[in-house]
Amino acid sequence: MSLLLWPLAFVVGIILALFGAGGGMTTVPLLIYFGDIPVKEAIAMSLWVVAGVSLTAIIHQRVWKVLHMKLLITFGISGIIGSFAGASLGIMISETLQSMFFSLLLVIVSIWLLLKKAEPDSVAHKEKTFNYIFAAGIGVAIGILTGILGVGGGFLLVPALIWLGVSQMPITVAHSLVLIILNSVVAGSRYAAAIDIDVALTVGIVVAASLGAIAGGMLLKEIPQKHLQKGFAYALLLLGMLMAARSVL
Repeated sequence: MSLLLWPLAFVVGIILALFGAGGGMTTVPLLIYFGDIPVKEAIAMSLWVVAGVSLTAIIHQRVWKVLHMKLLITFGISGIIGSFAGASLGIMISETLQSMFFSLLLVIVSIWLLLKKAEPDSVAHKEKTFNYIFAAGIGVAIGILTGILGVGGGFLLVPALIWLGVSQMPITVAHSLVLIILNSVVAGSRYAAAIDIDVALTVGIVVAASLGAIAGGMLLKEIPQKHLQKGFAYALLLLGMLMAARSVL
């Protein structure tokens, strides 16, 4: 196990707090490459790390003041269903296949972020009427992805919430963090029935990443998103290439 695991876990927390996304996409490679953890165990551990860090970010940012409960309930119920189904599938498929899917996911998300134009902070999104059918469908899909790959799904939740009318980035991040916890706990509980994880190591990473989440929460309103998006995208692209190479070699 590399000593770099701990400072990098701190960085994972910062990423999750800043974007409301990216925790699982960075935690799984972190555990595999710096913790020498097998793929399935890394995915199972990642779910609990992401849930724990998201909870820390929620408490620190006091997000309950800005939540839309009907939207959360719609996403929450559908996400729980998808997460349980995805975790059941993730337990059955091979580690090689999971690695390949994970690397593909990282590459797709990184390319999307590089092509996506970051809007100026002063631009406000026009409020929309929530489409609950769309929200339920997205909730199931993100839940399945969470269960199979150990990611919280915030990278899809954030743009989906914006499309549904959650207009400001800090508010979008708040909703994403709550939904990530629901999906991750359900999927993590399903994995716990089939895969043993290093509880002490998991708790340690949660603590390190939670400290990062507190730091990220302080930076959320200070750093323009356009200065963060490209760096995050290139990091995901690099991780995706490393995971792809690992799965075929």
